[in-house]
Amino acid sequence: MDFILQYRDEAQHAFSIALALAAWRWGGNPERIVAIVFVVLFTLPNRMIPLFTGSAFLFVEGGMFYAAVDVIAAIAFTAVALNANRNYTLWIAGFQLVAASAHGVRYVTDAVTDLAHAVMVIGPSYFQLMIMTVGLIRHIKRKNRYGEYRDWRISHSDIDFSTLARKRTDP
Repeated sequence: MDFILQYRDEAQHAFSIALALAAWRWGGNPERIVAIVFVVLFTLPNRMIPLFTGSAFLFVEGGMFYAAVDVIAAIAFTAVALNANRNYTLWIAGFQLVAASAHGVRYVTDAVTDLAHAVMVIGPSYFQLMIMTVGLIRHIKRKNRYGEYRDWRISHSDIDFSTLARKRTDP
């Protein structure tokens, strides 16, 4: 158990990169975007920032940098979730909103301990990776069973309202 706890960060980072590569190979655009956002905003900074600053990514600039990254990720995941033809992206966005709002709670009150803040900010990422994995597997199974299907929901610009109006008035 000590081994797992000692190397959990490295395992999470390696898994997120492997998942991004799998999403790039077998996923649709929503899977690719979600995986790339995760790697670019979380995995790479977590690996690179300690090399340059000597401190953990969570605590650089008093945590403001990490809070900004979490808010940017929340915006990106929510945009994908609202437009993707997938259900699991809503869960990923939801977990990211929890992580982003944890920063706000931390800055509003002193009652939040460092451990509670770390759990609320870091914890959702493990669930997000699990949900991304299940979503990618379900996408691959659906594609194999039914063939290609659209990545995004239909936008209003794709609907020809004049045709709909004629159908409604035709007897």
